[in-house]
Amino acid sequence: MKKRTLFLYALIVVLFCIALIVPLRTRRVEQTYFHTLVIDPGHGGKDNGSCYDDVLEDEINLNVSTKLLETCIQKNWLTTITRTGDYDLATQYAKNRKREDLYKRVQYINHSGAELFISIHMNIYAANQSVHGPMVYYNAEIEESKKLAENIATSFYNYTKEDKPLHSADFYLFRHTTIPGVLIECGFLSNDEERKKLCNDDYQNTMAELIYKGIKEYFKSV
Repeated sequence: MKKRTLFLYALIVVLFCIALIVPLRTRRVEQTYFHTLVIDPGHGGKDNGSCYDDVLEDEINLNVSTKLLETCIQKNWLTTITRTGDYDLATQYAKNRKREDLYKRVQYINHSGAELFISIHMNIYAANQSVHGPMVYYNAEIEESKKLAENIATSFYNYTKEDKPLHSADFYLFRHTTIPGVLIECGFLSNDEERKKLCNDDYQNTMAELIYKGIKEYFKSV
């Protein structure tokens, strides 16, 4: 009788432990599920991109992109970046550095195995320095590109309360990439107030977080 009682007690303990472990294992799988994306900081090296009041676009592109990369990695997303320093992707003796740089970015993105890409840039409009705010461009040939753009634009709107229209574009990057992606102009260097903010580390973190939130909402919808 004692042996039977001990056996039943042991069985109850085992079943209880299984009941605890299974949900924990299920939650662990959910927490470690990751997405894949490529972040592309525009320009670099001799190609500074836009420049206004001695502020260079390519430097801010890299700062925002690096912060976005760190945020995505912290969320267990498998994320890569096309450049990590002040250089372009063209070879040393390239005849046309700009074209080869873009070609290498396209190749990087297409062979990455990623679900999508994000290209980070800064805008300029010297003719009207009052123009400001982030803008999102998408590839009209890929439906998911527009969905991604909509989610990121919504994230920006929730912060700025400014309703900026989406723009489809015929960029080289869009014409030759095979996965959904967007090009984001995070703000206008030609606007004095926005330029100061874009040079600020905290604001760059804000931009990265807003872009991340937009990507996150996109992943929820697909």
